[in-house]
Amino acid sequence: MRATITTRTTLPAALALLLGACQGAIGEPTGRTDPSDPSDPSRPVDPCADGACDPEDAIPALGSAYPRLSHGQYENTIRDLFGLSETPGLTTGFEDDPSGTTAFDNDSTVLQVTPNLWQDYQSAAEVMASRVIEDAALLGRLTDGLPADEPDRTQAFVERFLGQAFRRPATDDEVRQFVDLAAMAPSHYPEVPEATGRVALVVQAALQSPHFLYRDEWGDPDGDGVVELTDYQLASRLAYTLWDSMPDAELLRAAEAGELTRGDGLRAQAARMLDDPKAEGKIRTFHRKLYDLSHYEDVELDGFPAGIGRTLRAEAERFVEDVVLENDGGVRELYTAPYSYVNADTAPLYGLDPADFGDELVRTELDPSQRAGLFTQPGFIASHDGDTAPIHRGIFLNLYVLCTELPPPPVFDPPTLEGTTRRERINSITGPGTCGGTCHGEAINPVGFPYETFDDFGRWRTEDNGQPIDAAAAFRFEEGTVGFDGPVELAGAIADSMNAHRCYAKNWLEYAFGRPVQLGDSPVLQSIATQSRDEGLSVKEILIQLVDSTLFRTRRVDAEEASE
Repeated sequence: MRATITTRTTLPAALALLLGACQGAIGEPTGRTDPSDPSDPSRPVDPCADGACDPEDAIPALGSAYPRLSHGQYENTIRDLFGLSETPGLTTGFEDDPSGTTAFDNDSTVLQVTPNLWQDYQSAAEVMASRVIEDAALLGRLTDGLPADEPDRTQAFVERFLGQAFRRPATDDEVRQFVDLAAMAPSHYPEVPEATGRVALVVQAALQSPHFLYRDEWGDPDGDGVVELTDYQLASRLAYTLWDSMPDAELLRAAEAGELTRGDGLRAQAARMLDDPKAEGKIRTFHRKLYDLSHYEDVELDGFPAGIGRTLRAEAERFVEDVVLENDGGVRELYTAPYSYVNADTAPLYGLDPADFGDELVRTELDPSQRAGLFTQPGFIASHDGDTAPIHRGIFLNLYVLCTELPPPPVFDPPTLEGTTRRERINSITGPGTCGGTCHGEAINPVGFPYETFDDFGRWRTEDNGQPIDAAAAFRFEEGTVGFDGPVELAGAIADSMNAHRCYAKNWLEYAFGRPVQLGDSPVLQSIATQSRDEGLSVKEILIQLVDSTLFRTRRVDAEEASE
């Protein structure tokens, strides 16, 4: 007989007491101050302003004592907590997470628990409790190795399950409350064995607890308002940074042993975790989101198969996997490697014979005078096409590769483009003497025009409308103004620049830490960027540097929290 979970309106009063902290102050947005606002008294100074930029001088970011799990983190945590083969899809009907100020969708500073989301969490907890009752294999995993007799059985289950769900050992008081709750199972699940009902009721309550839905980073601040995270807090932060999921048994063991706050323990665990498939998933997602690879699927090319956009996306993702995961590469390789993954459908875009390829994408060395890295692939070129392609390509590279601060575009009626070549037409509305002469002429156009060596399909060309291609330009990097002719020289100039290496590290900080970059991050970002450019740090080494920093080990409290 299919068991029915008692509705939340009739759950015992003890459960309501256990969950009482899920709304209220703990559920408010965590970004209560604006670090970019000069009038904010808590705004930190730039530690690099005096020219000295030691990583130890970094100022920890303002952060909530209880950051909420994003929907993606929630799904992954449920999967790993219950030993499922895939995420359960519980958040499909959840209220959407709000967008933050980063390029990603996991900005913890804007996450809160609204009344609607609280109802979503309750419903999801009921679904998982039902699944425990109905799935004998799942129930067996949860109860494996428990004592046979009560009350030891329930006591042991509560201690083990809460220790995993809360990412730390449960307190004696928490264990007692959940054991008492489990004893009420017969009146709420009368149609299932009492032992099964006890497990289901504990599961249902634990998944609604603030200790599950939030990460606990509470602590007593020092005189500077800085909280040193404990071993269990570091374990949780590390797991959600690298895996977007809960700590595994080995990480919790290290926390219990006090290894994460001593010596190289944190660094060693990070290195171990980066070799796990869960880290590979996060690395893939980072590049997909940052470089908008999903947009490649919208590409349609006349004369090519209908699914060419999906193939172009697959090519870019396979290239990233090769560089980062299989060859331990870094920023320079991502932006300059003269190879890609080609099949019979995409071979003509590279001037190659499709007869030499099959359906499978295979690593192929390309003409190094024409191709270099991710942004000379047809997917990037064709997803930014049309007469304004140089502008769109230039804006993208400035924002997401160089982190150039561009002003918002003015509001005006689209002007008429005049000229024979595309470059002439773009210059007619953004060149010297036009309203866009400064922003476009100094930042956007210089990194857009080198791609004029490609047509809108991403095929190499030497003429535009019968005229020779002019792909020469110059850009003012931190190191000074650098000239280049064509996309390969541009890729090399970008890879040589501090701008690109700092931008890449900055984007990783925002995605991995789930918050916007702040002024106090400057010393760590500067150190990573310098090592990335000069020593060729791999992407995994960049991540290890981020988590092995004072920014990761601490957080700073604002005046409101300090007074609580």
